[in-house]
Amino acid sequence: MALTLSLFWFSAPFFAALSLFAQTTPVPPPAWAKVSQLAQGSDIRIALKSGRVVHGFLQNVTADSLNVNATTSQESLVRADISRVELKVEGHRGKHVLWGAAIGAGTGLAVGAATDHGDRGGFDILPNIGKEVFTPLGAIIGAIVGVVLPAGGWREIYRAP
Repeated sequence: MALTLSLFWFSAPFFAALSLFAQTTPVPPPAWAKVSQLAQGSDIRIALKSGRVVHGFLQNVTADSLNVNATTSQESLVRADISRVELKVEGHRGKHVLWGAAIGAGTGLAVGAATDHGDRGGFDILPNIGKEVFTPLGAIIGAIVGVVLPAGGWREIYRAP
């Protein structure tokens, strides 16, 4: 009984503090803060409220403006005129190809094992032909799927409220 009470008095403040932290919800940072955290020279695309799109490299961000080296000139854009900012993200096509090949090879191995498992009625010259054919075939098909998957592109980091 004494051990239970001492354990209660020891753990009660911990759980009380934990419940206080659980009740507070973190405040998300303002949307413009994501733009402010971008590195200088980032490849960005800015959609203005007028419908015009500016593509270029980030030079400077302030609380109310954005400076960009566009393809033809350097432009200073006011935050009130910006409707959306997108960041160019690198593609992972090689990773997609490797994952596709691995998943395809595993699937091909499973299909080949199921094919080899059946009774062939005494005709057993090539006992592993299913695994030997379907494993590389699955890897090739998976790699092709990995090549076809979209890679890279633009990721939206700011949208005007």
